[in-house]
Amino acid sequence: MKREFKIKLGDAEFPVVTEGDTVTVDGRAYTVEVTEEGRVLVDGIAHDVALEGETATVDEESYDVQAFGLALAAAAPPPVAAAFPAPSEAGSGAVLAIMPGKIIRVTVAVGDCVEEGQPVCVLEAMKMENELHARQAGTVKAVYVKPGDDVEKDQVLVEIE
Repeated sequence: MKREFKIKLGDAEFPVVTEGDTVTVDGRAYTVEVTEEGRVLVDGIAHDVALEGETATVDEESYDVQAFGLALAAAAPPPVAAAFPAPSEAGSGAVLAIMPGKIIRVTVAVGDCVEEGQPVCVLEAMKMENELHARQAGTVKAVYVKPGDDVEKDQVLVEIE
């Protein structure tokens, strides 16, 4: 879908056209992708980008920015986030995501007995698989994820009591 709008960056105004992963700003085309980790790649170069109100922060530098002619929908928080307890609400046996990523495998189920250090799931992040282990021996009280789920850092994945 092709979109055309204008942005005002500081005192300068630029025409913008987006189509697929190509963003053309003031006549210059860029290939833009957003990674699973939330980084923005512009022509293959990674940048940390955040928008808050009319402030854009790019690689820790802030800019006043406004968009004209573009309807932006407010991003709703992911609905699954409410289904997970906060790390502070989970018991000491909670297995937390060590970084944002995708669950590849879950190796336990509710009611399973586990030993301290036993793998309970595998998290893929930055193209690497990370085994996450039980922090204590006990019984699996809850499993909050399944293969294919995207998770955030410190999200509770499995609870052991």
